Amino acid sequence: MSKSSTGRGKNNKTRERSPNPGLYQQLQAIVSRLNALEDNSRSGIATVVERQPAVESSGSAGSAVVPCVVLASEQSTTPPLVPTPVPRVSADDCVAAEVAGKINVQISNTSKMYDKWVKLPMPLDFKIYVFNVTNRDAINQGEKPNLKEIGPYVYKQYREKIILGYGDNDTIKYNLKKTFVFDPVASGDLREDDELTVINFSYMAAIISVQEMMPAAVGMINRALEQFFTNLTDPFQTVKVKDLFFDGLFLNCEGDNTALDVPELFLMGMTLPFQFVTKNLRKYNRSVPLKWLICGKIRAEKPPTMRISKSANGFYFSMFSHMNRTVSGPYEMVRGTENLSDLGHVISYQGKRIMSAWDDQYCGQLNGTDSTIFPPLEDGNIPEKLYTFEPDICRSLFASLVGKDTLFNISTYYYEISDMTLGSKSANPDNKCFCKRNWSVKHDGCLLMGVLNLAPCQGAPAIASLPHFYLGSDELADFFGDGIKPDKEKHNTYVHLDPITGVVIKGVKRLQFNIELRNVPSVPQLKEVPSGLFPLLWIEEGAEIPEWLRKEIMDSHTMLWYVDAARWLVLAVAVVAVLVSATLVARSAALIPWPRNSNSISFILGNSVNTSKVHS
Repeated sequence: MSKSSTGRGKNNKTRERSPNPGLYQQLQAIVSRLNALEDNSRSGIATVVERQPAVESSGSAGSAVVPCVVLASEQSTTPPLVPTPVPRVSADDCVAAEVAGKINVQISNTSKMYDKWVKLPMPLDFKIYVFNVTNRDAINQGEKPNLKEIGPYVYKQYREKIILGYGDNDTIKYNLKKTFVFDPVASGDLREDDELTVINFSYMAAIISVQEMMPAAVGMINRALEQFFTNLTDPFQTVKVKDLFFDGLFLNCEGDNTALDVPELFLMGMTLPFQFVTKNLRKYNRSVPLKWLICGKIRAEKPPTMRISKSANGFYFSMFSHMNRTVSGPYEMVRGTENLSDLGHVISYQGKRIMSAWDDQYCGQLNGTDSTIFPPLEDGNIPEKLYTFEPDICRSLFASLVGKDTLFNISTYYYEISDMTLGSKSANPDNKCFCKRNWSVKHDGCLLMGVLNLAPCQGAPAIASLPHFYLGSDELADFFGDGIKPDKEKHNTYVHLDPITGVVIKGVKRLQFNIELRNVPSVPQLKEVPSGLFPLLWIEEGAEIPEWLRKEIMDSHTMLWYVDAARWLVLAVAVVAVLVSATLVARSAALIPWPRNSNSISFILGNSVNTSKVHS
């Protein structure tokens, strides 16, 4: 008897028992089948075929190696590996199950998810909450604003992608078409004809833009704006919500305004810069109204929130009509057929790989997807941040990983927006390039938490934030007497992501649009108002997958679990087979005796460890 590796003496002995005949026969069958496999790969013995992963694991998500089981043919006469019945799977079924998780989420016309990606099978809920001003006269006397949130006005948002073609490096190009339909049932008692008093967004944008370019000309240009905007007595206006949202508020380009004259030459086509024209106003006599200059500037720049009237005598301003009447794009996105971890990644928008608005490589880079599709997540390599590209604000935003969760009996990873996403340049230095110029008249607005200056992106001094300035600096909410109440449950942005398919089980994106209410002594409408960031409205885009789609996802989980279970079954059998084979070979060579202890640990470890009582 050989010496024990534990260091005990050579006289150590083990208690001997007769081997289990049934187990012994089963193990002999395993060894016989392994030997047959070695002699003839076509004998029908169960084998493990390791399929190479579609992608490397370097990305935030990927595809792990998935061994597939090919069971013995019906003609095989070799005894079964174990007496327990094992479900039979054909080779075709096995291959289909193995690749289903990859193919079904790729952007390919052979994918189950392709049609759903091109045209969302259910509409998104597009909800709008408006800040109604309740103390208009008091604000004009310098008091704190009081607001009342009215909403939600609910619209069904239908999304459809118009495929333009396929590009290099496994990409697809498309435009995105959105259609909005008012939902009176979901909106409750609210109607599109409701009249609310809100801040005059376009008027304040015009005044702020002029003041930043030519402070001395603000008072003069304001006189032209008094005809451009109807009933301009203060920085607020009473409007129907349908006009504010989609139909448009009329801005008049007709009428006489001879307070300031400019040469008609400057207005023909508006080829000269606005600053050049206004700087030379006093040099010329008897020409056309300055209001036409403003209208010419709008015609030249074509801001998305403005559309020209049919009679061409003015414009209509609205917040969202451009989203309903035009397509956005083109987008260029990775299909994921070559590298699943890159699935859905937007690599260009309108032909640009870097958004030039921020004049910075870092802030201008396109990160993430268009929020409709994500790559599957790989256990052990779950990304800490989930990025989406938002063309309306010319940048990518990220949500941070919170942890695992369960929704609709589906295991998900839960992400939510963090305070660093819109953090100030001092709190998050990476955001410095998003705010290169101060936008606030009070102090450096780039030091405020929770805001994003959209002027470089939209060409207007709009400021984005989370609803009710959630995750923002305290002074943003302190500017108001009433009506601003940040609440995580109501104002957070989050997503529940299925890690296996990358499908969003439930997600909500919320964003608020603001503009600065600014005290301007030379403008009668603004000479008494307090200065501070003022909200117009906030929106919520969200959806959760319907019950029938949940079933499809759970079915795909079941298929992949079946393959995974088969993998571990074969792995376990292979381990046991190798151990038994080594033991039988050793026994046949009389190198070690057959272990006679029925203890399972002793069986595996052999004589290396004595688990029975030691006798001297």
